[in-house]
Amino acid sequence: MRKFLSYLLVIALIFAVAIHSIGFAQTNSKIDLKQAIEIAKEKLNISSTGYNFNSHYNESDSNNTWYLTWSSSTNGTINVSVDANTGEIISYNFYKPDNTPSSIIPKHSREEAKKVAIDFLNKIVPEKFKETKEQESDDYLGLNPKIAYSTAYSFNFIRIVNGIPFQDNQITVEVNKNTLDIQSYYLTWGSDYNFPNPNSAISKDKAIQIYKDNNSLRLQYNLIYADVYGNNESEPQAILVYSLVNNQPIDAIEGKILHQGYYGPYMGGMGAKSDASQSLSPEEQKAVDDISKYISKDKAIELAKENLPFTIGSQYNLTSSALYKNNSNSATWNFSWSYTEGNNYNYISVAVDATTGELKTFYRNDSNENNVRGKSPKYTKDQLKSIAENYLNEIQPEKFKQMEYQDNSASEDDNSPYTTFNYIYKANGILCPFNSINIGVNKYTGDIITYNLSWTDVKLPDNKNVISLDDAYKTLFNNSDFQLSYIIYYAPDKVYQSNSKDIRLVYQLTNFDGLIDADSGTYIDYSGKPILKNENKQFTDITGNWAEKDILLLAQFGIADGKDGKYMPNDYILQKDFIKMLVKSLQPNNVIIPLTSNEDENYDNFYNVAINNKIITESEKKPDSKVTRQDAAKFIVRSLGLKYVADINDIYTLNYLKDADKIDNSLKGYVAIVYGLNVMTGNNGYFNPGENLTRAETASILVRYLRIEK
Repeated sequence: MRKFLSYLLVIALIFAVAIHSIGFAQTNSKIDLKQAIEIAKEKLNISSTGYNFNSHYNESDSNNTWYLTWSSSTNGTINVSVDANTGEIISYNFYKPDNTPSSIIPKHSREEAKKVAIDFLNKIVPEKFKETKEQESDDYLGLNPKIAYSTAYSFNFIRIVNGIPFQDNQITVEVNKNTLDIQSYYLTWGSDYNFPNPNSAISKDKAIQIYKDNNSLRLQYNLIYADVYGNNESEPQAILVYSLVNNQPIDAIEGKILHQGYYGPYMGGMGAKSDASQSLSPEEQKAVDDISKYISKDKAIELAKENLPFTIGSQYNLTSSALYKNNSNSATWNFSWSYTEGNNYNYISVAVDATTGELKTFYRNDSNENNVRGKSPKYTKDQLKSIAENYLNEIQPEKFKQMEYQDNSASEDDNSPYTTFNYIYKANGILCPFNSINIGVNKYTGDIITYNLSWTDVKLPDNKNVISLDDAYKTLFNNSDFQLSYIIYYAPDKVYQSNSKDIRLVYQLTNFDGLIDADSGTYIDYSGKPILKNENKQFTDITGNWAEKDILLLAQFGIADGKDGKYMPNDYILQKDFIKMLVKSLQPNNVIIPLTSNEDENYDNFYNVAINNKIITESEKKPDSKVTRQDAAKFIVRSLGLKYVADINDIYTLNYLKDADKIDNSLKGYVAIVYGLNVMTGNNGYFNPGENLTRAETASILVRYLRIEK
């Protein structure tokens, strides 16, 4: 018996090993785990010493991938994915803990990092890399991505086919700014694509006409908020703009609009502010309840139930209620009810304006949604639209009669169990997208499932001096790239198919995300702020200047600017320009938004930041005065938050400076600190405290300031 049990045990062990081997053999891969590890370590120079290792394998469609991870509490983590069919490295990510001090200005330039990235790609994916072209960053939004406090430079290379970009295939590499280590690499690349021949494409002019005929631009009112201009107010304002509302690609072979997959209903208005911005504590909520301008919780529930197109049955339990304060003096009551029946979870959410009692939104889930998807709908679209409009005429008769229906049938998902209808308020013959109603109706039951009212009462500007639609299109095409490209096309009814091979050659607008001011014809963002294309700031008057490299570096980071393409390096810098550059150096990612195009008011914004940060006092503000070296030291030390240390004058000795006696007694601490930090060291032992700074000297000083390792 004992011998028989031992025999069974041996058989079981053999069977277990066989099962494991079979499981491994049955992976549909040409590259086994050992080979994947060897490939990763050889090509990426990975040393496994001091690391723990684990891996897993995944198969999906035709993608078979090995995922490899080396991890260490001290050395960091390395993640690599390897194509199990080709042995190609698909992705690489290296994270290493780094607690060393860092400065805003990196140790290495973007050009140095780019060389490292190119050498890396020529080693990892040489053949694919040959097919790409770098996609250079275009700062058309007026923001500056180059200094985004990232530890790495990012480089993106797009695949070029027949001389035409194919955005869906690309390679991305990130290089550490201070160490030049590759931080990450991602390869997104498909195969078996059939690319249409560009020789059969329609002309660009014809594509532009099709684009115009599609009503891609629309004159409309948009909402902005005053607080984006820094005056600490949140009152909404309306502006008149041309907005890009139908930015669909043009099929360059068939000469028609390509409607992209529909991902969900249009909710709310462009430029509108979120309702729920500040949740009140229970104590604050009780206090608000006592204020007559806000209706009570019970009254809000009563009004909600009166206006809903369905009854909240007794089986539902009120699971949450909250009062949220919006902007100004408005607030919203939010409620939710739910109950569970078998495997079905039923849920209703409702929002009610706490001031007017208006029903703002509701949603009820349909737990039987999956049971009807794919079956023939019971109602036609016209019948569903009639159901929606009858309800809107009942609960919002005054608002609804001022609204215009927005037909989105071209982008609807036929497989969805719901049809959504969108209505936008129209004033002076112009649409106001921030005032809208969106409503969804079930195709199979006729039940209204969703409703959203977005509404802001605001004074609308007149439309007397607006530019024409033709002029708006001229602005659009003169300042944006409308060009041929290849795309993977997902038809509205195939949006869920992730492995689509349908390649189309299209004309499309690729680099505009904003608005066109209807009065001036200039680009603006959704805050109403002008958008300036980021031109290459190669100043014409700095070649050969001793501070040329520093000036270009500050220009790259959006800190240095000039006038008419000139930096004027030998001119004395004015206080207003010094403060502007120092503020930009202090917070280079913060865009100081001008109230108007008036340059003096623009400077006021920088002064306001400087005064609020205690860099300069109101009494010291002299915009057109020159800046002495000791005054520059004062402003810089204050910006570092070291004023309280610098003001202890008695602890500083300046015997290393030959002209220490010429430094203002109250500023000796400031000079000592900038000298010690190597920001301002003077010349041949002289600090020259009363000497006025030139613009070239300012650039050099600010670069050293930005290189302080904090």
